[in-house]
Amino acid sequence: MKRKGSTSDFAQERNAELRAAFFSSKNYNTDLSNMQRLVATPASRFWVDPYRARDVMSRMEADPDALSGMIPQRRRMYAALFKRYREIRERNPGMPKIKCVTEAVFEGAPEFFLTPRTARAIIYSR
Repeated sequence: MKRKGSTSDFAQERNAELRAAFFSSKNYNTDLSNMQRLVATPASRFWVDPYRARDVMSRMEADPDALSGMIPQRRRMYAALFKRYREIRERNPGMPKIKCVTEAVFEGAPEFFLTPRTARAIIYSR
C-alpha cells in the first residue's frame, strides 16, 4: 500500500494538467461547485503508477472488497481502471498483466478523481 505522506513522481504533471483545464475554462471562480465541475472533466490518463495499479488490480481480482479501506475518489478511480483493464484483458488474453494495466492507465481517465478541495489547493499552489 501507499505510505501516508508519499508523493507520486508525476504529481507536477497532473497538477499542470489540472491547472490547464482550469485556466482554459475561462471561469476563474474557485468555489466548490466550479471545482466539482473541474475535477469531473476528463484527464489525459489515470494518475497512478502502472506498477501500483497492477498490484491493486491483482488484489481486486483476488478479493472484490480490496478497495473497502480506500477513500471514495481513489476507490472510484480503481474501479474505473479495473473495468478498462478487464476489457483489455478480454480482447488480448495472452497479453501480460502489466501491459494490460499500462494500456488502461494511459488510455485517458473519465475524470481527475480528486476532491474539489484538493483541486482548489492545487490551483492555488504554485
